[in-house]
Amino acid sequence: NTEHTISGLLPNTSYTVGVRAYTIAGPGEWTDETAMTFDIPMVEDFQVTRISDTTVRVTWQQIESDAVDRYTVYYYSTSEVKRQVDSGSMNFSASVSEGVIDELDPNLEYIFSITVTFILGGIEYEGMQIVPIVPS
Repeated sequence: NTEHTISGLLPNTSYTVGVRAYTIAGPGEWTDETAMTFDIPMVEDFQVTRISDTTVRVTWQQIESDAVDRYTVYYYSTSEVKRQVDSGSMNFSASVSEGVIDELDPNLEYIFSITVTFILGGIEYEGMQIVPIVPS
């Protein structure tokens, strides 16, 4: 067999793979090839717009790839004065580029970020979160 699949590798990581033959005369010389795993792009043009005291609209530029499974918007807030913390996340289908997050606490200021999740070879890879933003 001259093929082998290695799964579970980390995205955005370089690997060097070596192969050598074994014969009656013993092992052959190593060959090596450097390969880079799939580069997960960051979501671009992410915007958060306040609709009401408890609701925001989030929009982003879709990533063109059949491997995209979903987008996840994360949000969090802390209030030292009220000793209150609120955080959560919401998943959105790969086919959409906007959504609404509601039931936020009207007394807190939230920060939002977004990631994209790809499925490759049955394994999920979540990209890096973009720099968090405050709604406009």
